[in-house]
Amino acid sequence: MSPLAVILIVCSSIVFSTCWGLANRHQVSFIKLATCQEYDVESKSCQHYFPIDIFKNNESKEYKLNLKFYVMAKNDANIVLSNSQGKGTVQYTIVVGGADNTYSWLRNTSDTTVGLDSHTPGLLSPLFPTPVIVRQKHNGQVEVSVPGITDPLLRADAADLEVQSICFYAWNTQSRWFYNCAEKEDSCSVVKRNCAQLNSRKN
Repeated sequence: MSPLAVILIVCSSIVFSTCWGLANRHQVSFIKLATCQEYDVESKSCQHYFPIDIFKNNESKEYKLNLKFYVMAKNDANIVLSNSQGKGTVQYTIVVGGADNTYSWLRNTSDTTVGLDSHTPGLLSPLFPTPVIVRQKHNGQVEVSVPGITDPLLRADAADLEVQSICFYAWNTQSRWFYNCAEKEDSCSVVKRNCAQLNSRKN
């Protein structure tokens, strides 16, 4: 192989890696997704409510609910938190990447936007997974974050909400949801180490 050919191959690899990194801004590998359970849906509303106890919950002294999901969708990723096994009398809806992937917000049972919202653009992609963490403190406050981008992304008081089930969809578009993935936090909780040590190493 000529030196010129070698140079072209190396340059092409660098360009591809750079473009891949820019497109996959959350740097989530597809190898990780192979460890997850998956739910695919295309809908304008909830089609299925998952019981809360099927999800891995990294409960702590601060949080009674601490869940991590990954979503692939072009806009309006909805996570609905319900107080029953289905549509509840109390529901909070998390919308990530609404308004053409430019705005995120939390709605309460009466469909009123509550708490901290966000105008962070470009959070979602139909080609690459976006990580979303949903937490609820023991006092009821709900927090939503996108790791590596903003924490919290959304926050609101939800003292009236005791989550019993969760629904996923992306409004009027195809979406793929991944949950119960293998995470670094899993080994931390299994061996009962001080999780703060793990977090300090990540930082």
